Amino acid sequence: MISASKRVQSTVSVLAKKKVKHIVFSPGSRNAPLVLSLVNDKRFKCVSIVDERSAAFYAMGLALEINEPVLICCTSGSAALNYSSALSEAYYQHIPLVAVTTDRPPEWINHGEGQSINQTEVFKNFTTSNFTIPIGEEEEDIWLTERLINEAINDANKQQLPVHINFPFREPLYNIVNKGKDAAKVFKEIKTETILADSTLEELVSEFENSKKVLILCGQQKKNENLNYILNELSRLSNVSIFTECTSNLYGRLFIPCIDRVITNLDIKDKNYQPDLLITIGGAIVSKKIKKYLRQSNCKKHWSINEFEKTEDTYLKLTTIIPITPNLFFRLLFPRLNKQRESNYKNNWLSRHLLTNDSHDLQMLTTPWSDLKTFDIIYNTLPINCNLHLGNSSPVRYMQLFNQINEITYYGNRGVSGIDGSTSTACGIASCSNKLNIIISGDLSFVYDINALWNNHLTENIRIIVINNSGGGIFRIIPGPKETNALEDFFEVGNETNIKSLVKGYDINYYKAEDENSLEDQLSVFYNPQVNNRPAILEIFTPNTINAEVLKNYFKNLT
Repeated sequence: MISASKRVQSTVSVLAKKKVKHIVFSPGSRNAPLVLSLVNDKRFKCVSIVDERSAAFYAMGLALEINEPVLICCTSGSAALNYSSALSEAYYQHIPLVAVTTDRPPEWINHGEGQSINQTEVFKNFTTSNFTIPIGEEEEDIWLTERLINEAINDANKQQLPVHINFPFREPLYNIVNKGKDAAKVFKEIKTETILADSTLEELVSEFENSKKVLILCGQQKKNENLNYILNELSRLSNVSIFTECTSNLYGRLFIPCIDRVITNLDIKDKNYQPDLLITIGGAIVSKKIKKYLRQSNCKKHWSINEFEKTEDTYLKLTTIIPITPNLFFRLLFPRLNKQRESNYKNNWLSRHLLTNDSHDLQMLTTPWSDLKTFDIIYNTLPINCNLHLGNSSPVRYMQLFNQINEITYYGNRGVSGIDGSTSTACGIASCSNKLNIIISGDLSFVYDINALWNNHLTENIRIIVINNSGGGIFRIIPGPKETNALEDFFEVGNETNIKSLVKGYDINYYKAEDENSLEDQLSVFYNPQVNNRPAILEIFTPNTINAEVLKNYFKNLT
């Protein structure tokens, strides 16, 4: 019986001691030594997903849900490049993926050997660090292997970013594995927390209190009860208005959700709404309207509160980067603030929100069958306490027009905002969730990621809603494409795929709706686990020719 290489034994030992438990493999030959070692070790939970792109997004969803690094591992060559989409999304969302690409030995790179490319630092733009494991089995090689695996996991945890490990192997690859000694050395990195000096904090308090109009803009983030609590306390201040999107996963009675509704038809010159101080927290903002508004405003100060010390001048107003968690920052700031100062700023925005909310409700009563009406019906029938996954491009924008439901957790791949991988990511989250996971996707996005269903690990809590508006409906909404002669063939690209037949091939329950009554009827069955207790897809057909006009009129008629 031949034992696995010492490098593999040491790698397995370090991963186990660093508490990396979840591994998502894609089949191949070059990664066989790692597959055989990890699959046969009960300390790891291993799954196999054929398509590397889907596998990486699935792992990203898993990492997002369990808040731990998840390892992905594939064979050599072009297989590795399929990880790039998910790694770029994970990089901009701060999700700790550990990408292990296996490789031909260095002497055969660029010398005509099959399935080989130069894999060194191939993901360097979308990873916080990159490592190549030594090819040898000498004592120094084993020491270096252990050190590099330690560094990789520490970096992924500390930065909450992807890392890349390139692992070359010489043949033979299919050794029968003996469990080696679990003696690898690990080194841990102590977590620290940034604290603001009293003098710095006093300066910030002074700047805050001298601002009669403070706008706190909240981007994408996980649910955080502590942050939600302190922001609700801040929202009571008369000079503070807190803007959220559903993907912010923050909720407050005095918060301003549905930014696009509130901003539409607002005069940019009206100084009653322009902030003196902008404070941003969280990740990506969906609304283009608020970006444009703030860029054109006379706001003089912008604080970016971000523990990862990112420099992002999204609104062209950046003045101060504060590298600390938003929860800790506001807890340090709030007790020192003067709670009695008078300002109309909060009430100005709240009044506008209430007016546009009433206008929205009235319009929904007469909105014809369209994408917008579809989202209205879906929104009003969503099961409480579900996970709601919003695909790019149109679904996430439409859902921002409806008030956030506090009991629902919202997800979306808004790091890079691509249509690839939305379904796969949601399936990864669903795999370790006890909630119903509802995915809303456009037809192009769904078909583009159809290999998400080529997966033996789909769970019964998955429900996929596909809005079939004949593809690329977003291009009839955004300015530019519809004014060209290339709209239908090169932007919209009408989707002729028979989704019902496609789904049948994956043995997944299929439902369809073509009008309001059939949609309401189907949703009642679609969500019900007593009637439908397995993964299912609901395809909703909407008229692509009027969707853009309905949405345009909606914004035009907002109060």
